[in-house]
Amino acid sequence: MLALRNKIRSGKPTLKGVYGLPLYGIKTGLNAAFVIDTEIKDRLCAEDARSIELLKPFLEGKDLKRWRAEPRGRWLIYIPKNRVNIDDYPVIRDWLLPFRGRLEKRATKQKWFELQQAQEAYVPHFNGPKIAYKDIGNGAPFHVDTSGAFLANTGYFIPTGEHHIAAYLNSRVFWFTYLNVSAQLRGGYVRFFSNHLGEMPIPELSPTVKGELSDLSKIVHQDAEKRLILQRAFIRRIPDLCPPERQPKLTKKLKEWWRLPDFAAFRTEIKKAFKADIPLAERSDWEDWIDRDRAEINRLSAEVAEAEMRIDRIVYGLFDLTREEIEFLEASI
Repeated sequence: MLALRNKIRSGKPTLKGVYGLPLYGIKTGLNAAFVIDTEIKDRLCAEDARSIELLKPFLEGKDLKRWRAEPRGRWLIYIPKNRVNIDDYPVIRDWLLPFRGRLEKRATKQKWFELQQAQEAYVPHFNGPKIAYKDIGNGAPFHVDTSGAFLANTGYFIPTGEHHIAAYLNSRVFWFTYLNVSAQLRGGYVRFFSNHLGEMPIPELSPTVKGELSDLSKIVHQDAEKRLILQRAFIRRIPDLCPPERQPKLTKKLKEWWRLPDFAAFRTEIKKAFKADIPLAERSDWEDWIDRDRAEINRLSAEVAEAEMRIDRIVYGLFDLTREEIEFLEASI
C-alpha cells in the first residue's frame, strides 16, 4: 500500500499548490435567526421587496452530495459587518428582533443583526461556479455548483468550476489516496479537512484528457440532476394520497420510493404512513407512473455508473497504474 500511495503522490503538484486551500462556509452565530425557509423568504419579500437584497440561496453540508446538491429551500439573511443599515430593511429587522438577546450574547464582536463570520472575501466564489462538498462523508462527495448558493460552515468548496477536477476528485484513485491520510470514523466516514485535501496530488492533464474528463463530469452532473427532479416530483405528489383528516408524514421508504421493489410495496408503505389505501380507481395510474419513473431513474443511474467507470479508467492511466495495482486499490476501498 505504501509503495502504491507513494507512486500516486510522487512528483505531483498538490491541490493546495494549484488552487489554494479549500475554503469554508459561513458561520452565522445563530442559524435560527439567519437561516429561513422559502415560505418565510416569500413572506418577507412580499412585505418589502427590498428584502431580497439581503437574501441568498443557502446550502448546508447535508445538502451537498456526490455530483449534485439537494437544496431544501433554505435562504441566508446575509448581513456582513459594517455594510448594512438595518433600518433600511425594516421587515428583515423585525424578523431578527426576537433573536436580539441571543445574538448579543455571541462570543465575537459584531452588531447584533450581523453575521458572526460573513466571509465577505468569498462572495465572488459563492456567486460563481465552485466545487462544493460537505465536511464529513463515507465517499467522495464533490460536485460543481453553479447555483450561486452560499454555503454553511458544514460545507466547503474549491474556488474553481473546472469539471475535470471534479471528475478526478470523485475517482477511486482520489478516494484511495485520501483514505491513507485521513482517519476513518465509525461507519467508514472521514472528515474532509482542508489541510489533508490540500495535500492531494493533482495529475498532469493534457488538453485532450481534460476535455474527456470534463465531458464525463458534465454528463454525470446532468444525469444526477434529472434523476433528482424525477425523484422529487413524485415525492411531492405522494401527500395527495393522504386523507384530509391526517397529517401527510412520509416514511423513510416513501421518501426513497424508487428503491421499493414494486407497486405492492409502495401500497404497503402508503397504508403504513396514511392508514389508508390508494383508491381503487387511481391504482393503475399510480402504478404506471411509479414504474415509468423508476425505470428512467434506473437508466440514469446506469449512465452515471458507466461514466464513473470511464473516469476511473482515465485516472488510472494518468498515474500509470498496472492491472495488479488497480486490483489492489479497488480491493482496498
